[in-house]
Amino acid sequence: MPKNSKMSVVSIEGNVDIYTSPHMKGEISKLIKKRIPIILIDLNEVKYMDSSGIATFVESFKNIKKYEGKFILYNLPAIVIDVFKMTKLEKIFEIYENETTAFENI
Repeated sequence: MPKNSKMSVVSIEGNVDIYTSPHMKGEISKLIKKRIPIILIDLNEVKYMDSSGIATFVESFKNIKKYEGKFILYNLPAIVIDVFKMTKLEKIFEIYENETTAFENI
């Protein structure tokens, strides 16, 4: 994880659902309150995501845009990218295949 105040990486693991989304939301909200300019979300270890996970990302995206920050998602497993495609949110979010391309586009 980068050790400067200009960016922060959050690695998400396991299921992102109604039970785990509040914790994830809390962690991302802490970064947004600090006005971290770039928040990168690594989803490589996510096994499942429901609508509460998507809602958390949408809310976080809206909040970081209020101060013109960047909210970047990368390493989305097929099951997660399918959720974003079904909701057409892959057109709204900055989504990259891997860490390398995510960092190249900061």
